[in-house]
Amino acid sequence: MEPGCLILHEAHDEARLARLKGRIEAEGEQRNPVMASPYEDRFLVLDGAHRVRAMNELGARFVLVQVVEPPERAEGWGHVVQGFEPLGPGGTNGLLVSEEPGDEVVAEVETSAGETAFVLSRERGPLARSRVMWGLQALYPDGAAVRRIEPDGAVRLTGGEALIRYGAFAPEELVEIVASGAVLPAGVTRFRVRERVLGVRYPLDRMMGGEPRARNVELRRFVAGRLAENRVRYYREPVVLFE
Repeated sequence: MEPGCLILHEAHDEARLARLKGRIEAEGEQRNPVMASPYEDRFLVLDGAHRVRAMNELGARFVLVQVVEPPERAEGWGHVVQGFEPLGPGGTNGLLVSEEPGDEVVAEVETSAGETAFVLSRERGPLARSRVMWGLQALYPDGAAVRRIEPDGAVRLTGGEALIRYGAFAPEELVEIVASGAVLPAGVTRFRVRERVLGVRYPLDRMMGGEPRARNVELRRFVAGRLAENRVRYYREPVVLFE
């Protein structure tokens, strides 16, 4: 699929993009497909924004994409951040903070001391919530490592850590944000999709040029070859993946 067909709703991390770009170039292959779902005449990227940007910067004409059914919503990842200062009732960096959840909750913040605060949006709508997310992430300490936690995952916080749980968005809200010229911060949305494809390792040189129809014929032959060689596995049970 050509990168121009893909809608990217999250920003990117420069360091992560550089690492991924270097790895793809060194390996000469796209290891995992980008995951996207149809939206009008384009495709909304659910996972793999850094892969799209890396392939684009490498000059690839095509990106390997797994097309899936549109999910009902994008859940929010939890971020465990070391050194995140507790939010006072008056707010910080212009944020509206409350001890009780309201109609426009952007995030829930838990500290290692057991305190909980809710970050709210003063205005309604997805674009307003996205601006609050950027304001909240501006409070992350410079250079702090961010550990992502499943939306409903439990975690034991150690001294100085905070858990920021971001709220959910509908897919159409993400498209509305992008249409306005904005994006969400990197690594805040989580889509649950069954039967995700990993480890394809499709050769990079087959995506650098050519015509879409011919390239997709090559891809189908590639997949058929892997199936014939018994090199495709399907797991119904949960799988733990080391990257």
